[in-house]
Amino acid sequence: MIKMVVWDLDNTLWEGSVYYKDKEKVKLKEGSKEVLKELKKREIKNVVCSKNYFEDGEKKLKEFGLLEFFEDLKINWELKSKNVLELMEKFNVSKEEVLFVDDDAFQREEVSLIGVKSLYFEDPLDVLEVDGIKELLEEDRVRLLKEQREREKGEKEHKGDYKEFLKKCEMKMVIREVEDSDWERVVQLLNRTNELNATSNRYKLEELKESYEVNNDRVFVVELKDRFGEYGIIGEAIIDTMNEFWSIRDLTVSCRTMGRGIGGALVVGILKKGKEEKVSKVRGYVKETESNWRMKPLFEKRGFRKVGKKDGIHSYEFDFSEEVMGFPEYLGVEMK
Repeated sequence: MIKMVVWDLDNTLWEGSVYYKDKEKVKLKEGSKEVLKELKKREIKNVVCSKNYFEDGEKKLKEFGLLEFFEDLKINWELKSKNVLELMEKFNVSKEEVLFVDDDAFQREEVSLIGVKSLYFEDPLDVLEVDGIKELLEEDRVRLLKEQREREKGEKEHKGDYKEFLKKCEMKMVIREVEDSDWERVVQLLNRTNELNATSNRYKLEELKESYEVNNDRVFVVELKDRFGEYGIIGEAIIDTMNEFWSIRDLTVSCRTMGRGIGGALVVGILKKGKEEKVSKVRGYVKETESNWRMKPLFEKRGFRKVGKKDGIHSYEFDFSEEVMGFPEYLGVEMK
């Protein structure tokens, strides 16, 4: 497995060179910050090996917000093979556990002579596809990162109203009952999501499935796709049905879809389902945390009235005396 990635800077992580007079025109490559973040998340060390003056390279790393991702900086005029050997010794990694990334074929060849795999990628995200790294990633992770990059690029380039941009994204959302193959993703959403998590409850897979089977919980999952690609499962809701009404015990949406109204659409979908099944009322809960402030208006904006607060948990209720609102016009929703 790869334990350390050694990065060149000029024309590898960014376009241009900080050594020349036009250093102010240097532009960060799309995907550079994302790949460094992914590697660090998986405890793969990022280090720099660049032929430059140290102060120039470090300054640009700070400017681009990349410095936090690196364990060490070898920015000097030494042979790159010498720098790489010193890094290997410092971090106690073998040549088989190192990947060297550089746009210069001469430098790649020089480092490869010490037995280190040396490659270059126009798209920095493609580093995640290298043997020894890709095994650590979830299936389709690289594709999802690239699709997200295209979405963000499209949003930045759009000059009109944000809702008009969302319409152009052609988003299709499916709300359906949980299936056996969904459980691991449901648990992952519940345990890893903070910002768009209504109650921040954490679960083990076994206890979640046991509650589902013993208490007849209703569990809905949300799938999403748009013109850029497919997200897979990006939301879930767990509903307690032990009483004559439904209680939305948990509701979580992936932060990758923030700002697209997915959580609100899921609440509307639950209300439509509840009305169809002649449920007397639906309750929802939001537990205040440091990071989930965006969830506070989730229920009130969909016609729920606030009925109480206890231990930092706000309670809301919808009794079907009001009409259930429709889905956002920019979002195509299918309920299964």
